[in-house]
Amino acid sequence: MNKANLINTNAKDRYDEYTELLFKRDTLEKEAGSILLSYNQIFGEKLVNNFELKIECIKKKKMLAYCQRCINAGKKIDVSLMSKKIEEEMQIYNYELQRMIADNKAAKEAVTVPTYRLERSKKIYRRLVKKLHPDGNNKLMENEKLKTLWDEIVFAYKHSNVDKLEDLEAMVRKELEKMGEDWLTEIPEDIEERIDRVISQINEILNTQPYTYQELLIDDEKKNAKLAELEKEHEEYASYLAELNDMLEKILLNGGKTIWRMSL
Repeated sequence: MNKANLINTNAKDRYDEYTELLFKRDTLEKEAGSILLSYNQIFGEKLVNNFELKIECIKKKKMLAYCQRCINAGKKIDVSLMSKKIEEEMQIYNYELQRMIADNKAAKEAVTVPTYRLERSKKIYRRLVKKLHPDGNNKLMENEKLKTLWDEIVFAYKHSNVDKLEDLEAMVRKELEKMGEDWLTEIPEDIEERIDRVISQINEILNTQPYTYQELLIDDEKKNAKLAELEKEHEEYASYLAELNDMLEKILLNGGKTIWRMSL
């Protein structure tokens, strides 16, 4: 084998390694999603309940702070204005709560996918990664049809929809036949930098949440400890909220006359 062929062979091997790393990264991201789903199935309801109490505590603290500012300034407490202002400030917390509720609902309704379908979807996706992954083939971005197909492929893979993946693979092959496949086998000049970048992304997935929840999910002792921790947290929030409610009701009493009495 001459030097030119040796260089081409090495470059091809590195590109194959790169596409395998892309597949591994995407598969780990998919697994991370499944881990998060399992995490929410076990802890989701308690997490939502605790967060509801937490944001109620935040709301009451903001109301107390508002009242104190009025008192310091010698102003009468305008409950209507206070409520409007606090509700605006609480929007970001309420949005997060709605997201958690939606995630919890999705986890409860999730259907387990048979192992053979998971493996089949991986095989199809690996083939498509080698041909089509936009991180490996910049020219993909020049073809709107392929871009659309790729988005559908990613969605189908995340949901282990084997039937859809098979259909999409056939559509990709047909589209590539029209174009010729040679341009998809070009080796990027920055292949080494790409490999390093994907390896870094893989390590980040493996060492951050939700992937790190996996250890918790497979260890019953740690799982039970987490449940106990959430129960304790709930009790603490409930106690703190009662304390804040009492403080707020007292501060809204002026000379024995109730300006506004809270009710929960």
